[in-house]
Amino acid sequence: MTTIRSAGPTTRADTVRCWVVLAAAVLQTVAGSLGGSGLFGESQRVLSDRYPSVLAPATIAFSVWSVIYLGLLLYAVYQSLPGQRSRPVHRTTGWLFVATAALNAGWIVIFSQELLGTAQLVIAALLVTLATMLWRLAAVPADGVADRVLVHGPMAFYAGRVSLATVAGFSVTLTYWGAALGPVTGALLLLLAVVVVGYATLRTVSALPYAATAVWALFWITVEAPGPVAVVAGIGAVAVVVAAVLRARRGMRPAFG
Repeated sequence: MTTIRSAGPTTRADTVRCWVVLAAAVLQTVAGSLGGSGLFGESQRVLSDRYPSVLAPATIAFSVWSVIYLGLLLYAVYQSLPGQRSRPVHRTTGWLFVATAALNAGWIVIFSQELLGTAQLVIAALLVTLATMLWRLAAVPADGVADRVLVHGPMAFYAGRVSLATVAGFSVTLTYWGAALGPVTGALLLLLAVVVVGYATLRTVSALPYAATAVWALFWITVEAPGPVAVVAGIGAVAVVVAAVLRARRGMRPAFG
């Protein structure tokens, strides 16, 4: 199935939307780059060490954010090109992307201010918004490689990481509230998360990009976590890979959008 590249003439609303999307992508990239430096308050690493969690991945797991931000910047540039602005795919997802960028930047600032309960609500809202974006993208098949690499792929890649970051963040918040998870309760919470992520992998389009960042997070949890959590993370990573392979066998669209 091939989509129509343009829905007609570019309107003023299309032009405004595309530039707001571009500005939002830059804003969240800057916020993400500066968030780890402690410019907005405490750095994310410092707070994670202050409120340790059995679900926290090894530090190297956070390096994937640079790839995520690069993909989102490329998406923002792509959707701003003159031939792209009036396409249905951008009209249906553009403002949702702006919402995700605002929520992501807001989460970084709020978390840095050590308002972990509020930050948890914000990242949960981010995950819901990303899920809505993927649902809308499912109704707009990718029109060739460019759409798969620059639209469907980055959004699924982003959503996969946020899916696990939400759970890890919740475990840190529980420590902040004085109710730190033990190895067994942490393993049970992670098991629930793995079931949800596996189901999402089987249902979503762009299953491979989505699964890639989820598996990345699970792998680095196994490095840091105590025994029961490490076992669940390891088995979960394998299960998500299997789910992604099964989904990809249905064709290019389930695999990459």
